[in-house]
Amino acid sequence: MIENLFTAIRSKDIDAVVHLVDADPSLLAKRNAQGISALSWAAYMKDPAIIEALRARRGTPDLYEACIVGDEAAVAAEIARDPASINVPAPDGFTALGLAVFFGHPALAARLIDAGADVNARATNRQHVGPIHAALAREDLATLERLLVHGADPNLPQEQGIRPLHEAARQGSFTAAALLLLFGADPALTSEDGQRPADLARSEGHAAWARRIDAARPPVAVSAPAG
Repeated sequence: MIENLFTAIRSKDIDAVVHLVDADPSLLAKRNAQGISALSWAAYMKDPAIIEALRARRGTPDLYEACIVGDEAAVAAEIARDPASINVPAPDGFTALGLAVFFGHPALAARLIDAGADVNARATNRQHVGPIHAALAREDLATLERLLVHGADPNLPQEQGIRPLHEAARQGSFTAAALLLLFGADPALTSEDGQRPADLARSEGHAAWARRIDAARPPVAVSAPAG
């Protein structure tokens, strides 16, 4: 039955989604074989109408769903109940902080960091993304800076050895690159296919970015503040 629900969500068939959930509300507390809940799946499918329909029927979301939808009260309650949960990955492998950053909730991400979320914890699934990769994917420079100030590794690899500077290269973002370099990103590090950030920038049409990075000095990391 849960796979039928996921199919309806993927098809953006809100009538079928509502029918299935109303017939069996327990589906909202279940996760599929990949560890994904219906509410999470609706968010991954970027369907606001279905997200709202499921939220109205879900009651209190779990920690990871709350991070996805930006429910700060639910997140605070869960952390108060179980402080260690903040660094336990979701059943589908993503971290609470990574989800909050990726789904565009910077205030919630800041609260999680202040509460002790590991800024370098990567997803335990094959993507291996960390919060820093999520911030770059959203082009959220304020959160990127906050993560770096709190000790995020500017060279943290994700799937296929992609480093944060590679993502800045793909975007052609001088500001993101400057932040990463300031905190010690190494422009000489390559992905698993042997590409440096400058190589990727050129392939994406960002020749000026590539020239700037080629001229960058060896990294001198800025230390995160103690405590």
